[in-house]
Amino acid sequence: MDRKIAEQIVALVNGSIDQLIATLGPVEEAVSPEEFAAYKRGIAKVISAFDTGVIDLVAREYPDLKPTDEDSAPSEAAETRHSRN
Repeated sequence: MDRKIAEQIVALVNGSIDQLIATLGPVEEAVSPEEFAAYKRGIAKVISAFDTGVIDLVAREYPDLKPTDEDSAPSEAAETRHSRN
């Protein structure tokens, strides 16, 4: 895979993860704690799938493109992104 394409893929995946994480606050305010817990688990599954299905594949060829812990946002985002590394 061309490095430029790999960088674009990682940026797209990371942007998608950031958008998913951004939904946590509004959803938590709008639904019951049980519904939010289920939603948060679903988001975590998607992020895990991005990690194993996309990021890890790209990182095999370009290990430096794998996000580090410093790339994770604080608070709930960090908790949700725990699976990223």
